[in-house]
Amino acid sequence: MKTALLVAAALLISGGLYFLFQSPHIVHVTLIGHQAGVLHARDNEMQIMLVERLRYHEKDTGIHFVFSYLDASLKEQALADRLDEIEAVQPVDMVLGCGDSFCVRRVLPELEKRQMTLIYPGTSEGLFSSESLVHLGPLPNQYLFPALSWIKQYLGRRIYYLGGEDVRSRMQGRMLQQHLLPISGVTLVEERYLGELEQLPSILDSIHAYKPDVLLLDNCDWMYHPSFVEQIALVQSRIFSLCSDMAIPMALPYYFISHYLNHPHNQKNLAFVDFSQQHNVAATGLNAMAFTVADLIAQLAAERAINTDELNYRLKRRNALTAAGSIAIDDSLQGNWHTLFIGERSPSGTRLLWMSEGLVRSEMFPGAESPSDWQHNTTIYWRNNRGQWSTRSVGGEPWL
Repeated sequence: MKTALLVAAALLISGGLYFLFQSPHIVHVTLIGHQAGVLHARDNEMQIMLVERLRYHEKDTGIHFVFSYLDASLKEQALADRLDEIEAVQPVDMVLGCGDSFCVRRVLPELEKRQMTLIYPGTSEGLFSSESLVHLGPLPNQYLFPALSWIKQYLGRRIYYLGGEDVRSRMQGRMLQQHLLPISGVTLVEERYLGELEQLPSILDSIHAYKPDVLLLDNCDWMYHPSFVEQIALVQSRIFSLCSDMAIPMALPYYFISHYLNHPHNQKNLAFVDFSQQHNVAATGLNAMAFTVADLIAQLAAERAINTDELNYRLKRRNALTAAGSIAIDDSLQGNWHTLFIGERSPSGTRLLWMSEGLVRSEMFPGAESPSDWQHNTTIYWRNNRGQWSTRSVGGEPWL
């Protein structure tokens, strides 16, 4: 009898220990992106990539990921209220997402108040100074500077810069004027910013009149508007895209710079492309970095460094093989060393024309101006646009 009781007790203890160590650790991930408008499709694909790739790693890591969603297009107070609702259900372990820097600038103040950290896979104008942001996408010194140098060598010296009415394009225009053009030998024949579709005919007339060697495009969000793409394809000048996270849906051949290229000899890229096809997600730079984010988190989870404090610490100096090649995360967590590619896209496919010899160092605040000078200019832009980081309209109505 005594022996039977001892055996039963041993079984209960071992069973309890089994479930203690074998039951999955639950990690609550909040995903941020636009849940309405034309940017919803882009952000939805990014979120699908994050969710499915993290689920793919659940068995290996012993972690069960649960997800909540924050709409980046909510007004300031509604954004705060939604975050309160999310936290009330379950404490947030990590925050991932945003498809562009406008989203980052909108949500970052609320995340800073709550001491949360956003892991952002996209590109931006840089100019962020926050301990609540891990910026993994490329910065302007990584894609704008090499692009201008290559354009000068192979396409011509007269460029027409067409940006969007947003902080990214405005600040890059400032970088061109203040730091690049004076030393590059390139002439900026005109600098225009498209905020309303009705402005496009006059801009096209201007391009036709100046006849630049290259039309340098940075109005990335307008690429989702079919009418814009159709009309810009009529331009006679060569087109070079700075939209490093996306492929322009344009039949006309154009040049581009990006941190992602569909390289057939990169095994990580082949896995990314295959995974993208399985989940009906486009193989773009943004989704490639989302794929990388999920793999990095899974790697950290395997080391049991999954809470927020450990996450930030362990990400520093982290090297990773990505779909675009190797990357290295900067000590400051405000940038990422990247390989850059320049290519030509046409209906027949993509042709690689140039790649950086090594990883290009990120620089959050380029040039002689201090971070406070850049922050001052971004604040002025924000105030002049009535508290909006990006403005787009068709017929006077916002379309984004």
